[in-house]
Amino acid sequence: MLLSLTLFLWRLYRRLSIMFSSERLTVPEYVSRLQRGRSGSGSGSGCEPKAVSPGIKADVQAALAHSIPALRSAITRLKASNETSDADETRGAIAELFQLVEEAWVLPAAGRQVAEEICNRIRLDGGLDLLLQLQQTPAVEITYESAKLLEQILISENRDYIARMGLGVVLNLTRHQEDAQLARSVSGILEHMFKHSEETSVHLISNGALDALLFWCRGTDPTVLRHCAVALANCAMYGGHRCQRLMIERQAAEWLFPLAFSKEDELIRFYACLAVTVLAANKEIEKEVVKSGTLELVEPFIASLDPDDFARSLLDSSDSMQGKTAADLQHLLPLLDGTRVEGKCIAAFYLCVETSIKSRQRNTKIFQEIGAVQSLKRIVMYSSNGTACALAKRALTMMGEEVPKHILPCVPNWKTCEVQTWLQQVGFSAYCERFQELQVDGDLLLNITDQELSTDLGMTAGLTRKRFLRDLRVLKTYANYSTCDPNNMADWLVMLDPRFRQYTYGLVQSGVDRNIVRSLTDQQLQHDCHIDNGVHRARILSANRGPSKPCHTDAQPAGPDVFISYRRTTGSQLASLLKVHLQVRGYSVFIDVEKLESGKFEDKLIQSVQRARNFILVLSANALDKCMGDTAMKDWVHKEIVTALTCKKNIVPVTDQFMWPDPTSLPEDMRSILNFNGIKWSHEYQEATIEKILRFLKGQQDQIDGKEEKKK
Repeated sequence: MLLSLTLFLWRLYRRLSIMFSSERLTVPEYVSRLQRGRSGSGSGSGCEPKAVSPGIKADVQAALAHSIPALRSAITRLKASNETSDADETRGAIAELFQLVEEAWVLPAAGRQVAEEICNRIRLDGGLDLLLQLQQTPAVEITYESAKLLEQILISENRDYIARMGLGVVLNLTRHQEDAQLARSVSGILEHMFKHSEETSVHLISNGALDALLFWCRGTDPTVLRHCAVALANCAMYGGHRCQRLMIERQAAEWLFPLAFSKEDELIRFYACLAVTVLAANKEIEKEVVKSGTLELVEPFIASLDPDDFARSLLDSSDSMQGKTAADLQHLLPLLDGTRVEGKCIAAFYLCVETSIKSRQRNTKIFQEIGAVQSLKRIVMYSSNGTACALAKRALTMMGEEVPKHILPCVPNWKTCEVQTWLQQVGFSAYCERFQELQVDGDLLLNITDQELSTDLGMTAGLTRKRFLRDLRVLKTYANYSTCDPNNMADWLVMLDPRFRQYTYGLVQSGVDRNIVRSLTDQQLQHDCHIDNGVHRARILSANRGPSKPCHTDAQPAGPDVFISYRRTTGSQLASLLKVHLQVRGYSVFIDVEKLESGKFEDKLIQSVQRARNFILVLSANALDKCMGDTAMKDWVHKEIVTALTCKKNIVPVTDQFMWPDPTSLPEDMRSILNFNGIKWSHEYQEATIEKILRFLKGQQDQIDGKEEKKK
């Protein structure tokens, strides 16, 4: 009864508000999915929170009993208005459907079930076909509003239908890249469709959908940027290795940088970081992802977030408030179990957020079912990264799981008591007494064999031994061998493959160092170093006998082509865009990403300016205000400008809403910066602006090449 009364009052309120609104036949602004509750993120952001009490036990059947008749009535109205070409009636019917779907998504606990049933009914009653038809109508307002509704109802079954029957319609919409209003919905539709399947994702990419997303990444609309970030994350997570390779070919890792660097919206940054982290987990393209520079932004950003605050922000969005499904969450496990710290950090954080949401739904058992609990426990036990460990501990605590102790990393030096602790934490407590009786310490543990487990330690079950040896491989991979590995064989093995670190102790105990390793045989690796995997032995031998790379220890690495100086408060977005535009054109670019250690910050920054060929100064609003009166040169932008002037760098000012100050207001050592020709940034005509900047950069390069030619 309480649920029925809540729905009745809510529906009455919405009908009255729409009835007396001057825009009552358009899709109401209160349903803008990703803007709700966020000030400054676009129009209509001042709506009130949903009036649904978390204390109500939502009954799916009761909710549907009220919603389905209204749903059928709205679809009937939509069909009739479409046949008579009545635009006002069509928009009114779309608004009714949108309202019903929105009401369902915000129901606590059972909202996903209710909303999915309503979305299914829309398809089964012919509403989805109608929406696809309306995407092709000449009436642009109807196209906009029907696209908004289509974006809202793309649950799994409806994605299947679109993939089979309407993908061409979606692809036609992506060709209207310059239509800012349509981009808000089309980017959202792509966000959903990139979750459908690898085949669908490949088809979308091959027909320009990824190009459209990357084009929109240059913009400033927060709604579009959020959709783009999630769409790229979905493409990386669900599209498989083929789509990941296509993303790299289209330089998606570079274009994720402005999204991950954004200071305006945490959701945009998070999903951009998730996308680039998933790409980096693919070993075939890892080097190219690292080269983009975007991966450096992940760990510092994740460390700055609070999972509970982030979860509360997701509750403001109807498409996020129900959390992710088990199938979605399983895609995080490769990141948790992978070798990259960024992957462990962002996956552990994501699970903290989802645990916060699932706790409200009393559904934390989902994490045990998908195998996330064991992965989190391994991070707590073995990882040396503080951010990843803290997040994994927090997730386990919120799940109500036991949090294991952190394992001392110096395994070769373990006493029997440390071995006992490890056995208990990995689930082999039954064998503790026998291990203690035989005085198994760290050295013996690292050398233990399958036969010894069976004959000496009483592990008669073959599967039990396999499970033990699997956990032992993990331990060997994370162990610290510094006390017995003076030649750093562990690091050399990691360069070949992070999994090969497990062989460190066997090699070191056999007396192998980097000088001897080149003369080893396959038999020696197998019998003396205990490397049983033949493929792994072949890869190690192949690496040993490859041509040695020359080592230029005294050589100074080449400096970047361009150093970008900017004011963080107003210029970070433009600075990140300039970085990507130049990077995709082959320029190496240095931009401070706030990752340098505080003690080394100044030296590294100044050295980067000195070594760079060109110096781009982003003059955004009030960019030089902190330089005024800064006679002690404490301001970073001031320091960078003076260094560039002193070193006679090719300085290219790029202005964006910048007012040139009175020269006398600036310190004398930097006043000459006002004499340089500036380039005014145009967001609408980015390519043309970049071409101007390139002419300034190439002009300097031509001068350098000319001088070198004269010397010859």
